[in-house]
Amino acid sequence: MVDHFASMRAEKTCPDCAESVAAAARVCRFCGYRFASAPLTSQLHWLRRPVDTRTLPEFLLDWGMALAQGEDVAFFGMCEMEGEIGFLLLTTLRLAFFVPRGARKLMDWSLPQLRDVEVRGRGRRASLHLSGEAGEVTLRHFAGKAVPAELVELLAAARLARPSSPG
Repeated sequence: MVDHFASMRAEKTCPDCAESVAAAARVCRFCGYRFASAPLTSQLHWLRRPVDTRTLPEFLLDWGMALAQGEDVAFFGMCEMEGEIGFLLLTTLRLAFFVPRGARKLMDWSLPQLRDVEVRGRGRRASLHLSGEAGEVTLRHFAGKAVPAELVELLAAARLARPSSPG
């Protein structure tokens, strides 16, 4: 026969007043001490997860965005393009937007293809409009913040640094 009252009789000792109280008690009935709702070890379970030590180029390789020899990352961040949330990658050679799930590239332009860079709007609602030989794209929602000024400066510098076409 199962003793249903055994758990009710289980006790623990209050660390403040050393009185015995019910094991399920949240507050000591003698001194008012509040017991933790869950053991500390269960509250800190996330600390036991292994730390991922891969570098950004290794992550990019796993996502199907391998860097070429001598290609360095200038900017990497999360944003939205055409309703897709993904990552914007600006390197010394190209500008790419990709969605890691399924390693889908929605844009992969070499920097000489970039024609115009324009920030439209202000603050968090601002968007970055890019036009190039392959078309036009609008990027929004840079992790809930405004369009990063650093990114705009890098793109403008890349656009200005390209060799001028013979006219």
